[in-house]
Amino acid sequence: MNIKSRSFFPLLIGTIAGFISGLQASGFLHQSERLTPQQILSRVRQEFQRETPIQDSWISTRPEPFQKFALKTFVYHGGVSRLEDQQLIQYDFLADATTGSVLELKRNNFNAQLSN
Repeated sequence: MNIKSRSFFPLLIGTIAGFISGLQASGFLHQSERLTPQQILSRVRQEFQRETPIQDSWISTRPEPFQKFALKTFVYHGGVSRLEDQQLIQYDFLADATTGSVLELKRNNFNAQLSN
């Protein structure tokens, strides 16, 4: 029995050390996955610029809690404005703070006709 316990103890210590190291590495990877507000705004701007140039854009710097049905996450609130048919159109968006996915997009038309 003494031989079995001698070979089992190092295996147990190694397994525990590996498990703890794995948990720490997993936590580090999940923390580094969160995108910055600037990265998210850059992605949204790129998508809008595929259609027409952007006049202005902004994004909040602090994530806000968001819930839609069973989905609970943190989001950044931002906006993009551009000219469409000589009118300034503002788009407001909510983007997931972790993935950068746009969860909501709302078009606001201010009826501001621009003259040449």
